[in-house]
Amino acid sequence: MKPCKKILSLALTVTALLSLTVVGAGAAFTDQDDIQHLDAVNTCGTLNIINGYPDNSFQPDGSITRGQMCKMLCIALNGGKEPDLSQVSAPTFQDAAGSWAEPYIKYCVANGLANGMNQDTFAPDQNITPTQAAKMLLNALGYASDKEGFTGGSWTINVHVRAQSAKLYENLGDLDTAKPLTRDDAAQMIVNALQAAKVEYVEKTEVVDGEQLTGTVCTEKLNQDGKTPLTLLQEAYGVRELPVAK
Repeated sequence: MKPCKKILSLALTVTALLSLTVVGAGAAFTDQDDIQHLDAVNTCGTLNIINGYPDNSFQPDGSITRGQMCKMLCIALNGGKEPDLSQVSAPTFQDAAGSWAEPYIKYCVANGLANGMNQDTFAPDQNITPTQAAKMLLNALGYASDKEGFTGGSWTINVHVRAQSAKLYENLGDLDTAKPLTRDDAAQMIVNALQAAKVEYVEKTEVVDGEQLTGTVCTEKLNQDGKTPLTLLQEAYGVRELPVAK
């Protein structure tokens, strides 16, 4: 029976890849020449994470808001589909109550993917910075804010260190992490995150100077083969490689 299971698994993987290749395919954006990260933009469209506008433009220099980033993250983590947010239990921020972004914000907060500006304010319409986006993407990869120091006075430094090691800023050149994140750069950051390894925290015991010490360490999650890292793309979409976007 084992060979049959392998064949079935391969067939499902191929089917998933083919379906991803079809989604989002279409004519080029009217402002395609202005897009710096075209492959990433097309891939995000194929994965149904970031789409163009009704006039067939992409508006690559447009800014991403905190509410929009929450929605993109929810869609990405649910394999390109709208997640069921009806049962999410999380407090509602006063400035997000009743808005289109409220359920996405509640999901992200409930799952440790995002935090408010304070107890009552999330600022859903405020432009998100690459640093803030990187923190959310790192949380999605499994990095815990409390364990990584993503809160407090040094949170930006700690986020940048982890973001660099996870290659979230790859292909982004001299990215100004304090300015509003553009749609163009957001696509590249998300694609980078999809290819990054998921992580988990495990207890590890070591002997130091004859003394047995036990602590928690952050380590990459592995696939069922016990050898290769499990990426966010594999976990969310069930495929090993990014789809070919056309």
